[in-house]
Amino acid sequence: MSIKCGTHNCVHNDNNGNCYAGVVSVRGIHALTTDETLCKSFADEGIREDAEFATEFNATHKKADVSNIKCSACRCKYNENLKCHADDVQINRVTASCDTFKQD
Repeated sequence: MSIKCGTHNCVHNDNNGNCYAGVVSVRGIHALTTDETLCKSFADEGIREDAEFATEFNATHKKADVSNIKCSACRCKYNENLKCHADDVQINRVTASCDTFKQD
């Protein structure tokens, strides 16, 4: 039950595809396709210099997994009560969309 993230410019990503966000929020309440979803936890690396953010980010050293995902893509077959139940989740490297999305 892992998350693989291709967005290497996200502050939560260790550039090996591992996500260290405390909570991963996937949006797409009306999504019918992958392109209509979005990882709202994406934060550009440029904000790493923000002292407040850096303190908060550095407190999380645990790799995120699917149980950390809050998902509003209600039409996805893996969404049950706004939680993801896919075995593995892939976040698109270019658009930060959820490539695991499958319409129910």
